[in-house]
Amino acid sequence: MSCHKLWHHNPLDHRRIRANRGSDKHASTEYGESVYMSNRTVNLVIASLEADDISWTSRLDLPSLNIIRYVIDAPGAEYHPPVAGKGREALVYHTYFHDFYDKLPDISIMIHPHEDPWHIEGVLQRSMLFTLSHLDLEVVQSRQYANLRVSWTQACPDWINTTKTPQEALKQEEPYMHSALVQNFGMSDNEVPDILAGPCCSQFAVTREAVLRNPKHQYKRSMDWLVGTSLSEYISGRTWEHMWPYLFRREGIDCPSEWEVYCAMYHVCFEQRDGPSEYNQLWREKEALQEDTEFWREILNPQAGVRARKRIQEIELLLKVKLTAALQRGAMDSVRATVGDLYKS
Repeated sequence: MSCHKLWHHNPLDHRRIRANRGSDKHASTEYGESVYMSNRTVNLVIASLEADDISWTSRLDLPSLNIIRYVIDAPGAEYHPPVAGKGREALVYHTYFHDFYDKLPDISIMIHPHEDPWHIEGVLQRSMLFTLSHLDLEVVQSRQYANLRVSWTQACPDWINTTKTPQEALKQEEPYMHSALVQNFGMSDNEVPDILAGPCCSQFAVTREAVLRNPKHQYKRSMDWLVGTSLSEYISGRTWEHMWPYLFRREGIDCPSEWEVYCAMYHVCFEQRDGPSEYNQLWREKEALQEDTEFWREILNPQAGVRARKRIQEIELLLKVKLTAALQRGAMDSVRATVGDLYKS
């Protein structure tokens, strides 16, 4: 699996964002009441390599949390896929759904091993600790399937066209999507949706009910396909990044409003509907500027490094102010009540 770290600086110390178990609906954090409490049982399923460090999960304080670590390259591990080097996290996830089919918790959260993956956008602080600590499990229960990433960037509203040939396709996995859908779901050619769209990147939460809507052999079928396909591990894993919404919702497009998902699912409620995209744009600017402060770049162009550091400080202050205000609004039931249908694009 690919999970490259862009940089390791967080203006917010999420190790201090912890739920205080009690009777209140929200638990206090240094940024306001933003963590929603729930007694839902949860399996946190981690697709990892043996060398991956998942110690960050010890800082999670979610009630009824059970961590299940699959180790792709360790056949002697308690949990592992049937073979290594096939299907990336997709094979792990299907193995879990098949093996735990009769003993699922209320919610299964499927993730990669890193605490600060690039897959998680700026609004969620590039942090799985922040993301999971703010995840409203009752909203997940209502949605049944929910991608943890929210951003529409390179995702919505029409990211993959299953009719594209290899000569026409702009994404490596695009020309293989049609056959992948046919082979994994047993559908006819004319049943294949023309468009697939939804936030990347194979990290999501799904309820027991959604998993059980598929027969157990569906997961075995996809395990066998991932193991037996002639596609590279990279391409077969990429095809499944676009098929999870179809597996659990039988819909090719999963593009709910960014503002509404951040607000309802994470209780991060910006005042303006374009607030999330503006915040993520600022975050990306900060990451780009960080490159100018790297050691060798500063030696070659010290003035650029000085300018970058000054702008980074400005952006970080602005981001903190915006996030604090969004969390304060998110703690208000009246604000979250304005959220509509999360599956209405």
